[in-house]
Amino acid sequence: MRKKHSSHYNEVIQYCNDIISHKIPSGTFCYKSVKRFFKDLKAQEDDGFPYVFDEEAFNNVIDFAQSLKLQDIKSNLVLQPWQKFCYQIWAWKYKSDLERRRFRTAYIEVARKNGKTSAFLMPWILYDALTENASESYLASATEKQSQKSFEEITAIIKDNPELDSLFKCYSSAITYDTSRITFFSPQTSALDGYRNSLSILDEYHEYDSDRILTAFRYGGRARKNSTVAIITSAGNDINGACYAENKKAQSILKGTLEDDSYFTVIYAYNQEDDWKDAKNLIKANPALGSFLKEDVLLSDLNDAMLTPSHVPDFKSKTCGIWTNDVSNWISNEKWNKCCVDKIDWSDFEGAECWCGLDLSEVHDVTAFTLCFHKNGKFYFKHHFYVPSETIAERYQKENINFYDWADKGIVTVINGATIDYDFVFEDICSEMKNYRIREIAYDRWQANALISKLNDELPEIVYVDYDQSLKKFSQPSKDFEKAILDGAIVNDNPVMTWMVSNACIKISPNGDIKPQKDFKRPTQRIDGVITSIMSLDRCKSNLLNPCQSFESVLNSF
Repeated sequence: MRKKHSSHYNEVIQYCNDIISHKIPSGTFCYKSVKRFFKDLKAQEDDGFPYVFDEEAFNNVIDFAQSLKLQDIKSNLVLQPWQKFCYQIWAWKYKSDLERRRFRTAYIEVARKNGKTSAFLMPWILYDALTENASESYLASATEKQSQKSFEEITAIIKDNPELDSLFKCYSSAITYDTSRITFFSPQTSALDGYRNSLSILDEYHEYDSDRILTAFRYGGRARKNSTVAIITSAGNDINGACYAENKKAQSILKGTLEDDSYFTVIYAYNQEDDWKDAKNLIKANPALGSFLKEDVLLSDLNDAMLTPSHVPDFKSKTCGIWTNDVSNWISNEKWNKCCVDKIDWSDFEGAECWCGLDLSEVHDVTAFTLCFHKNGKFYFKHHFYVPSETIAERYQKENINFYDWADKGIVTVINGATIDYDFVFEDICSEMKNYRIREIAYDRWQANALISKLNDELPEIVYVDYDQSLKKFSQPSKDFEKAILDGAIVNDNPVMTWMVSNACIKISPNGDIKPQKDFKRPTQRIDGVITSIMSLDRCKSNLLNPCQSFESVLNSF
């Protein structure tokens, strides 16, 4: 006999089918999340798949949520199908232990005004406190003021629901039930260690200065059978922050390039190629559109953004789910991301010829060495970055630039001390010469004479080009670099370059010459990889292309 499913389950299945059939327009990472759900539902029938969907647990948490009377709407909460889809974090269990939940991390990204607070934050924190033995439930907000507001909102829900009011005790900054406790945090909270959190919710994570509180919650729940850290946020305006890093991790899981069965994620957002001005795309980042979220509200916001350019970044991030960067005014994050891949197999380029750029910068700052390869009409960049160990802590504290993570992954070379030892750069160039045929190295003569002389003695077959860094000489190579990005002719797999491109402002002379420069209001920001990429691309195309051809004409012929 075919199993009879609940109305909640059937609603979610119908919603997912509508996504798959494109009856409901969706972005890539909503679609992939639905596909993952269907894949897991099918896989649970296999003995080798360790998880099972507990429909009873699914129904219980949804029924509880919909029993809550909300102060702002003066009636019981009614969950939308897309919201119920996210409730699966409570339903997937281990077959070997049905008391143990599968998901220990949840990342839900959706535009503002879609009911995140009422649908997720409040019901989940109360349900955990009621159902988990001696629970420690934490709700973190970006500021102390927002944290206090969250406390007041949940207290109001408890007071408006007599049964809850008889169970919970509300104090000045905490709520208790039996041996369970709900506590409210912000990133400014001084003490974050020593907790055994059963559920931790991070609200609007894109506003957090660092991943400190997320890390503390992840570690704090390790001793519990059930501990979930739920990140519920909209997109933001800072791709250097902790939330953007989490967004990229979530995308990698949905793409299958990173495996983590304990991580649930769905991202409601426009695709990179979508026009933010086209109202038909609004549904992709706003799944509540057409229910309690009215189209005229979003159309008003869209019209405001189109009339007021300074409002565009906020509209893109908060309404379209498009991550932006309020520093860069040259290459947008959306355009650069089209050039990025998870990983390039550099063994495919062994023996290939390449052209390089070298920027030694100051000895206490970031040094960059870039190799540029041309293959199948595209330009592939391999980067080496070097940073003194004594500057890493300051960068992390002041700008949340996570060189620690990049160093652990081998993306940057950390050199002990306060300055760069150029012998490391020398050894890497000699090593790369064994892998590839380096034709030229373009360099800025500042600080470089000693190293170039040493390289010339060791590797005389390489041509060393003293590269003019003036605005006039750098203009056309900069425009070529921009053109290649816009045409998708550049391939990058290095996250440091994403950071550096986001830092690049543009200097424009009265006659239209351009040159990238960093934002001098943020002195720890660097663009060294941008400079070396422009130099290496320029030397590559200068040697490969017919002198009578323009770079644009060659790109268009690919």
